[in-house]
Amino acid sequence: MPGACSDLQGLAELALDLPEMAELFARGGYNFYEWEDYLQETENLKLQVPRKKNSKRGREPYLEIYKSLMRKYIETTIGEISKLFPKKIHATNLNGFLLKIALFLFAYQIDKAFVQ
Repeated sequence: MPGACSDLQGLAELALDLPEMAELFARGGYNFYEWEDYLQETENLKLQVPRKKNSKRGREPYLEIYKSLMRKYIETTIGEISKLFPKKIHATNLNGFLLKIALFLFAYQIDKAFVQ
């Protein structure tokens, strides 16, 4: 999404093909209660967003710790994957670019499966 668009607009345009009762972790910029309720009612998804101190909805300490731990795990995984990327990905078309990204993800899976 362009920089002028909000994070919520990008989330709204994603095709969320997730199993029922899945948890979708987001950062603090996704504090939009109506969207949380919409995802819960229509898609049966739980949007896990860190709450601010002045949040209108409750902040259970155990749930905030859980969100923080999951977010760190996700950020670490993204960092490990991005280490495999070269500084520049040369591709002449979108399919070539997507193929290279898929191969980097495949290399990450192989690395995790066989190298400990």
